[in-house]
Amino acid sequence: MMYSRVKIRSILFGFIAVQHFFNCRAERIDGGISNSERIRNITVALQNVLDNSTNYDIRLRPRFGGPAIKIGIDIEIASINSISEVNMDYTISMYFRQHWKDERLAYDPTYGNVSLDGRLADHIWVPDTYFVNDKHSFVHDVTVKNRLIKFHHDGTVMYGMRITTVAACMMDLHDYPMDEQNCTLEIESYGYTTEDISYSWYYGNESIRGVPDIEMAQFTLVDYKVVTRIIEFSTGAYPRLSLSFRLRRSIGFFILQTYLPSILLVILSWVSFWINHEATSARVALGITTVLTMTTISTSVRSSLPRISYIKSIDIYVVVCYAFVFAALVEYALVNFHYWSKQKQKAIEACKSAANNKKFSTSSSNERVDDYNTQVAIRLSQVGEVEGEPSSDLQWREEIGLRLMNGPEPPSYSSSITPSPIRYRASSLKYKQKNLSNGKARKAKRPRKKKVPFLPSKIRDVDTIDRIARLLFPSCFIIFNIVYWYSYLTRLYTD
Repeated sequence: MMYSRVKIRSILFGFIAVQHFFNCRAERIDGGISNSERIRNITVALQNVLDNSTNYDIRLRPRFGGPAIKIGIDIEIASINSISEVNMDYTISMYFRQHWKDERLAYDPTYGNVSLDGRLADHIWVPDTYFVNDKHSFVHDVTVKNRLIKFHHDGTVMYGMRITTVAACMMDLHDYPMDEQNCTLEIESYGYTTEDISYSWYYGNESIRGVPDIEMAQFTLVDYKVVTRIIEFSTGAYPRLSLSFRLRRSIGFFILQTYLPSILLVILSWVSFWINHEATSARVALGITTVLTMTTISTSVRSSLPRISYIKSIDIYVVVCYAFVFAALVEYALVNFHYWSKQKQKAIEACKSAANNKKFSTSSSNERVDDYNTQVAIRLSQVGEVEGEPSSDLQWREEIGLRLMNGPEPPSYSSSITPSPIRYRASSLKYKQKNLSNGKARKAKRPRKKKVPFLPSKIRDVDTIDRIARLLFPSCFIIFNIVYWYSYLTRLYTD
């Protein structure tokens, strides 16, 4: 106790010396009392209060055993920043002030009010106030610890600190990034129940200052409110003050980072509808590039968010854009399948027509060569046996395929004027005899032409699919954007 008295005297003496230095002019005030005399009187009064251990005990609250002491709180906000969706918290810097009345510290009103060094707070009773949703806090200490003690003659004490705290803020991200969040700062007494202490906002709704000057990069402070309530625990009922901030997210960053690139990629995927269906490498490369780019955008969006199970607003947009890009790639697969199926059917019909002819001449083969290109011939030579097709038809089809790839046979020159007799393949003669014996019965059993599956019978040209896609894809995407933006923006600004 003796060491505490000496330390208090040294603190008061240092403070008095500084004030005396800046008030060296002995101006007469308050009935002829000079500033130096006033400081000496305040020093004596504080020494009498704090040095008298019988009247003041730092371990006991004011009015111990009597009614609860009232603690008034006011906050001046310096900044709000570092709002993190991944960690579900935010950082706030503020000037935190507490007001209470301790009659044991009252002195003569003629001495007026006095501000003292913050180190004096270690030698008087102060409330055990803490932040309930605090993750990490500290009191600034540059150049000295940022604390302030102010005494009033009636025993009222104002204790202020400059604090930065990281507070938890549980966020609802269903409408992300067109969402609003309510982040709170919970203030409570750690050890005193409502029987010993009570909290209130010192200036009512005006206890929070500095709100209009707050600027945040990603959010806008729409509104705030203060609440006073009682919280029940197993150890008793505790008073609590709540400061709630209503924060609205700014969507500009996400439009440039996610929405606009997604829209441009979807539009880029539609370019393939105007590219010739025979340019396979160009259309496939364009489709795969847009799909992979959309995958990258989707991954970057998820990396900046916590691993939550529910679907967010931005997820819906990215998934739909991904579906449009993927559908454009599938559309070309459908066009390509329809094109080659149609060419295959034409080639098979040409084979059957050649097999039914009584004579097969080189000139007739040359005419068919003009109807099909080399790629069709290669496909034709690789086609397997068609169900219900005679082996002779298969032989004729293979021969036509080889003729289409190799071209017409060169004419043979003979030294003899007499032309060589016409030779027929054995399979052709057998097939001819079979036709003569069966007559019209074989004609009735001829396999019917198969239709191309998965496509309506009205589509006669593959370009029709591209023409439909040119109208269908943009129309559906425009309708989706109208519904999406109208629904979410209405919810955001209506609430």
